[in-house]
Amino acid sequence: MKMSGSDEKILLLMGMVVLTVAARATDEVPSGFVTWGDNYYTTWGHPALVINETSELHLTLDNKSGSGFESNSIYGSGSFNMRIKAPQTKSTRVVTSFYLRSKSSRNDQLCFQIFGNGAAYLLNTNIIINGAGNKDQRFRLWFDPTKNYHSYRCLWNPHQLVFYVDDTPIRVYRKNPGISYPSVQTMFMHGSVKNGSIVDPEEMPCTAKFQASTIDGCVTDFFGIEKCFGPEFWWNRKENWQLSSRERKLYMNARKVYMDYDYCSDRKLYPKVPKECKSHN
Repeated sequence: MKMSGSDEKILLLMGMVVLTVAARATDEVPSGFVTWGDNYYTTWGHPALVINETSELHLTLDNKSGSGFESNSIYGSGSFNMRIKAPQTKSTRVVTSFYLRSKSSRNDQLCFQIFGNGAAYLLNTNIIINGAGNKDQRFRLWFDPTKNYHSYRCLWNPHQLVFYVDDTPIRVYRKNPGISYPSVQTMFMHGSVKNGSIVDPEEMPCTAKFQASTIDGCVTDFFGIEKCFGPEFWWNRKENWQLSSRERKLYMNARKVYMDYDYCSDRKLYPKVPKECKSHN
């Protein structure tokens, strides 16, 4: 059936609308994520590959170098979330990391590290305070971190630190009298992929993929951490000073079923149980 001129114009306009909507959908930043160039920059190693100029970033490790990025802003508290798809590798020497770190000679650091481990992958968490580390707690992951993106989040307020994996709390570190706590130094967000030692050349190159969620953090300056302690920030409010009853059940189960190593139980490293271990488990 032959269309009239007016019908052809209507179909043409409808086609233009569809194309315009499709183009906008392709260009828009996915909901809940941030644009890399506006919030982070490459700090070392291979240049990062940004996908679609929006939320996804690829870091490469080869036999010459790894690579890493850092946030443009510095923070004094917050809830920091990064979605990561780790590289496929059997080597425990390939380390994909997401962490917060201060810039000082005796730095503070809050760290997630994903290690290749054959069929099972390991997640290491570490806390460094005023340059003192060796506070590792390591978990066997209950999923394959190379197949899909998974969320790794650190909630940091003046009262407690909580490490989350896909909204399951796996580690808690609380501020108590006589216990060192990271409430003095401000920190930048970082991500990286690197080799801890020699990696099988046949596994190169390795690619770690990151998606940065919207940052819930108190932006400040190098010496301005105290401005980030107030209740105007949701993560500092009293309900976030301890786990909820539901979170507590998830936390206890994760530690019972999936914990692989806990510095609190390492009598060779610490002949006496560290003070913080008596109240954090």
